[in-house]
Amino acid sequence: MRSTRKTTSKDDVTMQPNEPKTIAMKLDGRSSHFVLGPLAGLELARFVPHPPPVYIIDEQVAQRHPDWLKQIQEGCDHFEHHKLVLPGGEAVKSLAHLETIYRWLADSNVGRDATLVGIGGGTILDLVGLAAATWKRGINFVALPTTLLAMVDAAIGGKTAINTAGLKNPVGVFHPASGILADCGFLTTLSLGAWRDGMAEMIKTALIGDPRLFAHLHHSRDQLAALLSEGDAEQPVPGILGALPWSEWISQAAFVKADVVNRDFREQGPRRALNLGHTLGHVVEAWSHETDKPLTHGAAVSIGMAVVFRIAAERGTCSVPTAVQVIELLEACGLPISYRCPPAAKLDRLLASDKKASARDGVRWVLPRKVGLMDLEGRVLADEIRKWLD
Repeated sequence: MRSTRKTTSKDDVTMQPNEPKTIAMKLDGRSSHFVLGPLAGLELARFVPHPPPVYIIDEQVAQRHPDWLKQIQEGCDHFEHHKLVLPGGEAVKSLAHLETIYRWLADSNVGRDATLVGIGGGTILDLVGLAAATWKRGINFVALPTTLLAMVDAAIGGKTAINTAGLKNPVGVFHPASGILADCGFLTTLSLGAWRDGMAEMIKTALIGDPRLFAHLHHSRDQLAALLSEGDAEQPVPGILGALPWSEWISQAAFVKADVVNRDFREQGPRRALNLGHTLGHVVEAWSHETDKPLTHGAAVSIGMAVVFRIAAERGTCSVPTAVQVIELLEACGLPISYRCPPAAKLDRLLASDKKASARDGVRWVLPRKVGLMDLEGRVLADEIRKWLD
């Protein structure tokens, strides 16, 4: 059994009031910096060696934060700003939208020394990162994550991808952003559903690498439930930023992920822990998109985590109280913990198509031993999935 164990705490990541916090990474020989702070966007010029950059922006972000986006752009350069606005959401991660970007880059005469800036959630950043990785065989990429999920997970580590052939993320490359500029101010307009999605990834990160963060989140579950368990998933959550220590939590979660990807950029070992909940999560997410009620990525990951903790608890490889705490926290955040199982043949096909599966070893699952310790070589039977998924 190969495992990973990494413990961090809020003492590992300190932040002076009103000063951006920077976490440095070296990914595949490239420098990548995560910057968190209320003025993080004004750091953009540091990561643009040859201005002006060009921008691809989530349309909701463009509508809700026009003045701040203008300040960010003018803080970097005073040229005419070339920008493309695209809809966010999982549907944007397509070959058609990638082609749209390529045509726009060509029309904008974007050369090999240019910088492409992506501003939006995880889906926009996945798509824009792939465009940057492949245009002119790779140009500089800077990410401004505007959702909780993107700040704690999607923007960090250099994975880019689109969906195709009915599968989740089968086409993509590693292309780390030179700068990841996270400003919690963007979260003021974040919808309840997007907060829930982000919490799924934050909980996952705490589970694999920061027991103290997980304990803090679990201790705060009543406050989280009051904010996230009920309401219109499409609407913002009034007062949420001031209710809990989001900057501290985001900083700790970002530190865990940065540490993992810094040690294992190409996912040969410890980085596989970040797939906790994702193997089954991708299956139910893809399966749900064949229905009239598709799951969000965070909801699917939540279901995947609930199932693997149930399996591990039944096997006796993870304590029942730990599994209960995980499920309590997921439910407090308004996240689902079960789902209708796909038919047997469909389940087998979706599992076999997992992009992390190998011809020799098949699908390797991340199974919990305890908070902070994961088995990266786990095996799960279809009967176990059917039992605990439903």
